[in-house]
Amino acid sequence: MNIINIEHIEKIFGDKVIFDDASLGIQQGDKIGIIGINGTGARVKIRLS
Repeated sequence: MNIINIEHIEKIFGDKVIFDDASLGIQQGDKIGIIGINGTGARVKIRLS
């Protein structure tokens, strides 16, 4: 059973589609990582969850 479900995500930069209709499920005990350059808000995203 997933504790977090994210469904039907899309990201587009200008005319470049990065992903379309992506989904993610996280189950209790899963280990995940957030990767990004400094100043992109990864730490804030972790605090909000």
